[in-house]
Amino acid sequence: MKIAFVVSQGGKKVFEFYAAMATLLAQKQGAYLPVFNVWQDSEKSALESMGWSETTIRSFESWVQRDLSLTEEVARIRAEYRSINWSEVIAAERSFTDYSQLLGSAGERQEPLDYVLKLTVNIVRFIEDLLKDRSIKALVCPTADTLFSLIAIKVAQHHGIKVCAVTPAYPLVRGADGGYFSNNEFLESEKMIANYHCAIARNLNCDEVNRANGLIDSIKGFSFRAACASENHSKGSGFSALSPNVFHLFAYLSANAAKNKHVQYDKIDPLLKAKGNVLRVVRKLFSQKFLGSVDVDEIPVNSIFYALHYQPEQSTLAQAIFYANQIALVENISKSLPIGYTLVVKEHPWGRGARPVWQYRHLKNMYNIIFCDAPAKEIIQRVAAVITVTGNVAMESLVFDKPTIVFGRTYFTHCDLLYRVRDVLDLSELLKKILVDGVYAKRPNRLELLQKFLVSFQDSLVPHRIAVINASFYADKLLAEIESYASI
Repeated sequence: MKIAFVVSQGGKKVFEFYAAMATLLAQKQGAYLPVFNVWQDSEKSALESMGWSETTIRSFESWVQRDLSLTEEVARIRAEYRSINWSEVIAAERSFTDYSQLLGSAGERQEPLDYVLKLTVNIVRFIEDLLKDRSIKALVCPTADTLFSLIAIKVAQHHGIKVCAVTPAYPLVRGADGGYFSNNEFLESEKMIANYHCAIARNLNCDEVNRANGLIDSIKGFSFRAACASENHSKGSGFSALSPNVFHLFAYLSANAAKNKHVQYDKIDPLLKAKGNVLRVVRKLFSQKFLGSVDVDEIPVNSIFYALHYQPEQSTLAQAIFYANQIALVENISKSLPIGYTLVVKEHPWGRGARPVWQYRHLKNMYNIIFCDAPAKEIIQRVAAVITVTGNVAMESLVFDKPTIVFGRTYFTHCDLLYRVRDVLDLSELLKKILVDGVYAKRPNRLELLQKFLVSFQDSLVPHRIAVINASFYADKLLAEIESYASI
């Protein structure tokens, strides 16, 4: 039996982590045989230099050179994969789409339909060709942060293949590291959901309650800026309007020029990227006056909080593509508020400069919308409810015992404390039930439900940083997940 590793666009560290995990699995007696499907020939060569047999490695870069009948293949995929919305899948790729409505600041290219269709068909066929091997029992890949990994996940699901995507875990107890294996594009974990249902059906012991309360205290004191700076190994990384590539510009442009965009579809247009950087700097400068006061005392008593997501990002493109246009979403929330309520909007710390200034001006002209630039936790404690697409602000809201509404799907949306909106037309009635009728305040055992969710979350983690040095822990966890799935 085999495990297929499908790796793309994660960079050297991600590639080396997956290679280390596969090597450890190959060394285990009786374990599944790993096979590799990589994005580029250079990655294939790197694996061969590590001692991997050429017969166990396939490269998309070599494979994609084949001719194909585009019209026939598109018709076949459309008919065969009826359960997959391919337009939604394609829209999740930020390199040549702007569903986030940033209007140039991401530097995305414009591409014709034939290019997009050929790229999509080639990736689908590449994954299909892999899955013709009926001995493959699981597909291991990064999360659905790129078109390549998202298509791999969707095709594997269609063919009944277990998907395991290594996913960083947030939030954690202060000072801890960890990750888990998600099983779909929404970062949802079957193990985490099963653990939650088991926890709901029993009483937690004292140790579990203490662990949950420790995580609650940690979330209340969690610093987004410090965590992001630590994750990116650079103080303040992500908070600058400039791309980090400007600091090694010549090497970046040289590597980009060598790319074949029919393979490395993240190839940039240098002029558009340069324009995007300038736009972000200028927009950040002129948007400051629209971002609101840092004084939470200015927030009206009857208020709802919405924190804008950083974009373009997986959190809206893969997990909630129909709400990727957040300006339209904020408008719809504004239209859905009970009379007398105010919507408080906060821009993401990384997003300053990404949006055109007119979008802030447009929202600020709404009679029941205000901007606030205070820390999210301070805003949450002042408002009556919180709305998000898939953001971790929902976790902060729950620990402060606020009614919380989510539009998308992510690793925590199975928690019974959350309200999930599948159609924006339902939002008005839901807000009346929460704010006017007080249905959330009347729910018993809210703290107990939260504790059970957090314990099930903690029990699903590999308590180690996702890094080569910890590959053995993830390899063991992966093997246990696959064997558990195979026994069903």
